[in-house]
Amino acid sequence: MRNSARAAETGLRPATDNRGASYGGGRVVMAVFWVFAIYFTYTSFVDFVSFSSQPIGPRVLSLIAALGYVLIATAITHNGRRMRIIGWTALLVELAGALSTGIIGLGVADIGAIRNMWANFGAGYYYAPLILPVIGMVWIWFTNPRRIVEIAELFDRK
Repeated sequence: MRNSARAAETGLRPATDNRGASYGGGRVVMAVFWVFAIYFTYTSFVDFVSFSSQPIGPRVLSLIAALGYVLIATAITHNGRRMRIIGWTALLVELAGALSTGIIGLGVADIGAIRNMWANFGAGYYYAPLILPVIGMVWIWFTNPRRIVEIAELFDRK
């Protein structure tokens, strides 16, 4: 049964959202994440196919990390409650991957020699794998609808 038919039977008006589309910083953040997700996925796939002489582990890891950015871009674009949880998880995994691989690479010179998205703190990708998760976490934190409503309710009580 359609919502309008159900609303007519119960006597309630259907809920409509008359707000216009947002053209602010959110669009910029989404665009940046989508551009980098496409860039990371493309370069990781090309590296996976081209550098067959390198070990397969770092190549697969780089491809999985790149697909993680597609997941993050989807989560930031969708902005639902479940997608926020998925986005937080993916952002934390990406940040932990870049930090842990970079720290391990400080002691093991061979790790930095293999082209990987997370190697040397993401230096081969202009440190974007280290910076983008922080930007994504800040954006998800500050645009959380639940947090915004709680802050607004605090001001209404005063």
